[in-house]
Amino acid sequence: MRAALLEFDTVWEDAAANRNRIAALVPNADLVVLPEMAFSGFSMAAQPDTDAVPYMVRLARERTTAVVGGYVGGTTRARENRAVAIAADGEVVGEYTKVHPFSPAGEDVAFVAGTEMPVFSLAGISTALTICYDLRFPELFRDAALRGAELFCVLANWPAVRVDHWRTLLRARAIENQAFVFGVNRVGQDPNVNYVSSSLAVGPQGETIHEGAGPFAFDPEDARRWRAEFPALRDARWKRG
Repeated sequence: MRAALLEFDTVWEDAAANRNRIAALVPNADLVVLPEMAFSGFSMAAQPDTDAVPYMVRLARERTTAVVGGYVGGTTRARENRAVAIAADGEVVGEYTKVHPFSPAGEDVAFVAGTEMPVFSLAGISTALTICYDLRFPELFRDAALRGAELFCVLANWPAVRVDHWRTLLRARAIENQAFVFGVNRVGQDPNVNYVSSSLAVGPQGETIHEGAGPFAFDPEDARRWRAEFPALRDARWKRG
């Protein structure tokens, strides 16, 4: 399969400009992954974008590619930092609300937290979505892995000052869950934070598959083979419930 990490300088609070940037960047791939809040930037004032999901549905159909992307959903009184997964035929197959809003930036006050991480099939791969700060909470990933997740898409606006944490945690989540982890970060700067190129695709043994923006190839069977050969997930004794 071919996947692509769309790493770009998000235009602050300008959905139309960001849609244009995204459309110009989408390559020929089976799966395209956009960053967190891809249409607004990480703004605590960003309002629900009712056009975001319809836009990504059209993009998936027109480019015949599965699309994962982050946006602001919910209502004006209960905003949510959300991610959605859309199959190549335009069907919405997975939705997720960020379970861990980033309290140092006041996101926990501005946005409502999610409560669950669904696991679903996307392009034939058992997939789960997470958003930025979620990466620091391994129990969320382990729970999804025990429910069959083979691929985690981590959508982020992760600042340059802590980029070493980002890369280390992406690899850790891949190794401990024997799963693919595709971390997609934005670049450039917003009014508050600087970002650097740091998107990273990691294989189920912690190997780097791809760094930065652009397309790359991977084999979903690698996770299944490694789990069969080295059954650490099967041997896990501490399970929810």
